[in-house]
Amino acid sequence: MAKKIAIQKGLDDLKNSLKSKGYEVYDINENKEVEAIIYMADGYSIPYMDRFISMDAGFEIDRNKEVLLINATGKTLEEIEYIINNRLYSPLFE
Repeated sequence: MAKKIAIQKGLDDLKNSLKSKGYEVYDINENKEVEAIIYMADGYSIPYMDRFISMDAGFEIDRNKEVLLINATGKTLEEIEYIINNRLYSPLFE
């Protein structure tokens, strides 16, 4: 089954690349059940953070499941896919 991803508006190249690889990709403002949320942040200000931590997130999130938040800043498509598929930002041992 395809993984469902919400992505910040403006990341169209990444959105299209993930779609072409078989992921179900939605705009971050759509009300869809997702497994991961991809956004861009400069390290100081995280867009949509109030929605991530709010009880009424605006996303269809099963409170019994974890939703992975991925900051795409400085990451390649391959790194983002690794994070999505392994639910890790980096391998423990290389």
